[in-house]
Amino acid sequence: MDLRRQQRFQVRFRSVLSGSRQGELAGTVMNLSKGGCLIETDGQVYSGMQISLRLDVPSEASPLVVERAAVRWSRGRSVGVGFITVASPHKERLDQLLSQLKDDPQQ
Repeated sequence: MDLRRQQRFQVRFRSVLSGSRQGELAGTVMNLSKGGCLIETDGQVYSGMQISLRLDVPSEASPLVVERAAVRWSRGRSVGVGFITVASPHKERLDQLLSQLKDDPQQ
C-alpha cells in the first residue's frame, strides 16, 4: 500500500543539485510530485542534507528552480528529495507541469 500524500508522475528530466559542501551535482529526476521527487545521481548525498535543485524540463525554456529541498533518504544512486521552498513563479510552473502530466501521462 502506497501511503504517499501526493500523486507521483514518472518523468525523466536532467537536474542539477546544489549544496554548500558538494557544489553542483548532475542528476536525473525519475519521478515528480508537488512535494518532492526521486533523483538518480552518482554524487555523494546523504539524508538530512539541504540542497537546491534546477530541473531541466524539456518543454520549458528555462529550468524550474526549487530553492530549498532536503534529502529524505539515499540508497545507492537513488535519492528521495522533499521540497521545502518553491518560490513563485516556479511554484506555478510546477503546478502547471503536474497538471499536464496528470492530463497526458505520455508526455
